[in-house]
Amino acid sequence: METMQKSQRPKKALQNRELSWLQFNRRVQMVADRTHHPLLERAKFLAIVTSNLDEFVQVRYERVLKKAERKPDKKVLGGITAENLRKKINKEILRQNNIQYLLYEGIRSELYLHGVRLYPVFTMDEEQRARELSLFTNDIAAHLKVLPEEAQPAQKQLHICVKLQGRGRRKSRFAIVALPTSLPRLYELSADSENRYLIRLEEIVKHHLEKLFPGDVVEHAAAFRILRNQNFELEECEALSDAVKQMLDKRPTGDVMRLEAEERMSEEMLGMLTERFSIKLEQRYRATGPLDLNKLMMGLYGMVKRPDLKYIPCEPVVYEELMGKDAFEQILQRDYLMYHPYHSFAPVVNLLEQAAKDPCVRSIQMTLYRVSGNSPIVAALADAAAAGKDVFVLMESCARFDEDNNLFWGERLSRAGCKVCYGFPGMKTHSKIALIQREVDGQWQSVVHLGTGNYHDGTAKLYTDFGLLTADEGLNADAAAFFEKLKGCETATLEELAKAPETLQTTILHLIEREKENAENGLPSGIIAKMNSLCDESIMEALCQAGRAGVKVQLIIRGICCLIPGIPGESDNIEVYSLVGRNLEHARAFRFENAGQPEVYLSSADWMPRNLYKRVELMFPVKDEACKQAVENVLYLQLKDNQQLRVRLPDGSYSLKEEEAPAIDAQDVLLHQVQAVFDGTYKEGENA
Repeated sequence: METMQKSQRPKKALQNRELSWLQFNRRVQMVADRTHHPLLERAKFLAIVTSNLDEFVQVRYERVLKKAERKPDKKVLGGITAENLRKKINKEILRQNNIQYLLYEGIRSELYLHGVRLYPVFTMDEEQRARELSLFTNDIAAHLKVLPEEAQPAQKQLHICVKLQGRGRRKSRFAIVALPTSLPRLYELSADSENRYLIRLEEIVKHHLEKLFPGDVVEHAAAFRILRNQNFELEECEALSDAVKQMLDKRPTGDVMRLEAEERMSEEMLGMLTERFSIKLEQRYRATGPLDLNKLMMGLYGMVKRPDLKYIPCEPVVYEELMGKDAFEQILQRDYLMYHPYHSFAPVVNLLEQAAKDPCVRSIQMTLYRVSGNSPIVAALADAAAAGKDVFVLMESCARFDEDNNLFWGERLSRAGCKVCYGFPGMKTHSKIALIQREVDGQWQSVVHLGTGNYHDGTAKLYTDFGLLTADEGLNADAAAFFEKLKGCETATLEELAKAPETLQTTILHLIEREKENAENGLPSGIIAKMNSLCDESIMEALCQAGRAGVKVQLIIRGICCLIPGIPGESDNIEVYSLVGRNLEHARAFRFENAGQPEVYLSSADWMPRNLYKRVELMFPVKDEACKQAVENVLYLQLKDNQQLRVRLPDGSYSLKEEEAPAIDAQDVLLHQVQAVFDGTYKEGENA
């Protein structure tokens, strides 16, 4: 395969990964400002933006600071220096924070018009003050904790810093009160026929601080929270689970990356906290509204039962034939493609539950990356082991921020009799695969589930992901070989599944190169690729080469995209789109024209270095013609979206597509007409 020389590599067509991620978060933020979405849903988008920024600071920010400190003039992806990247990131985070609070004030004003009033907009009357005192005395006070001077404040948790003047003492002192995360963020003071009056936890506590410090006078008080570095390398241990536990022990004392304080906090107090946490001025932020809009807005969303201010509920389509005891037999007859959350995840759960009970089932093998807090998947696997079946589970212990949860469930599965592997050092297992094998009258049968998303019954209601259930012999043989490889069999080989880190990247490059050669030879060519993120340089270079050869490349990338389209002589014939809407676009789907014989693939992997080289991932072909057409229909529908789809311009910015008739909202169409899209009977202009 032709390799692009360094001097030939696109320059203007590449963007820095961190800046691209922040640009994605800005697109999420823009949704909160669109009346296209109901008011409380817009509030939820504010929560998502805050949560995203928190994770960026916790996971990515320390690396940025260290690179800028150690090698400020070193060039990074996108052609900028490490020091310039640090400045750009700080500027963009500040920009997004400021916009967050402008949007919050707008949403709060609109909520006021709808009868939802948030303190301090209103003045409390005697009845409300009595209610507040009762809440503090009976529900809150016992849970508050005044931290010792040497204590490490917990990251992301709200705290109140208090300046106290002791009676009879000249010198004042500072104290910190921790507000427990177990308490609600919002409390209702009163309600009448037209209005609800809500107050934040921190406001209640501030009004009654003198009860926590009876021997002192409260001179000043203001809320703050901190974000700590949470990105730690695993140390060498005999057991990976032990290394993960040691890493988790470091997180509570990670270096403070960011300090957020109320705008009303005095300079004296803010200076004291800045010094205490050893941070620079650029790492602190004065918020013009409530801290932690994530917890606040999600609390508001759950507390206010106003269907008129939320999305209209829509029940997912259920494959009823997969909900009975004969689900296994049904899959033996035909392939089933599901597109969650438009299709229910229940058939996947039912299949595993029936497999646990089926006396003919001999083994169940599965990879788990994230599961819900009370996972029916885990329960089914435990039941299967208790019933004497051979159950192998790779429970990834390094799924970021789910490590505790996964270790807990892994130990439960192990106690139930499952063979549990917690992953491999330096290599996360991110693939989504479950293989069920049974013996009937001396004959072996097997079905496999391959997916693009986690076996998480909760996120399957919110994230868009494909899942394939098939008895195809080739895919099932590869699934069995895949699990043998996980167990250490080096001779096991895969024919149809592309596996990272061994063959996935080379397979993708081969498919792109084939399209390039077809275009050069005058044969039909084209690439449609849908994923969460694109930042692998070798793949971006290959896409640029294909585009310059005449291949039409259409990329639907929700989040990070380091490839800028439409740069003459560099990224010709490449189009980039981003869809941010009601459901989180999480599926990875790829269509290659292949000279008029299209091939369709689904995958657990984005086109990022971590997925291609540092994770165990799978990409699998969709072989059934009806299932293949269904994936293509989804891709075509999303490319026609003119309500939420944003187009990336050659200057790197994103713009909403111009509205045309008929109006097409791809997610809304799928919510109401997923089967019509899947069987090809959907007609434009008929969307609900």
